[in-house]
Amino acid sequence: MLKKEVFFIKKLFAFLISAILLITAFAGCSNEPAEPGIPEDEPILEGPSEPENISEEPSEPERTPEEIAKDCGYMTFEEITAAGYYPDWMQPHTVIIYDENGVPTITEGGELVPDDLLGRPEFEPGVPFTSVGIEGSGMEIEPNTKAEYDLHGFIQNIYHLWPDGTYNLDYPPEEG
Repeated sequence: MLKKEVFFIKKLFAFLISAILLITAFAGCSNEPAEPGIPEDEPILEGPSEPENISEEPSEPERTPEEIAKDCGYMTFEEITAAGYYPDWMQPHTVIIYDENGVPTITEGGELVPDDLLGRPEFEPGVPFTSVGIEGSGMEIEPNTKAEYDLHGFIQNIYHLWPDGTYNLDYPPEEG
């Protein structure tokens, strides 16, 4: 008896699902006019189009990338490194090698210039551009390091030169 009840429930469930699918399919096929109040068989007559009088409100003049960069607190690569900090932002996938005196050499990528700021939400006017680390934050340039930037241009890692000539996240072992 139990098998017959299960079979009946399955059949009923399949019927209900089919009915719901049919109702859904036919719901979009109604004969209702596209706009209420306009019969379907009457043509819609359009008169001559007249130009709209648009009031000319004074709009804000287009700002140059340099003006946007200034508002965001943009600093050049030279200004940031002269202050003694790693830049927070560079072009995507940039690599900078700092020699034993902390002098930088860009080996891949490049500096983020004012034109690169356009359209990036982190550089919208009114949003402070943090191109220099906070003093004491550990973002001061250290000699014999390599800074790598991610696909968005944000600093990703700072590597330290080891005696074998490789760069590692850890500091090199102390010679002793």
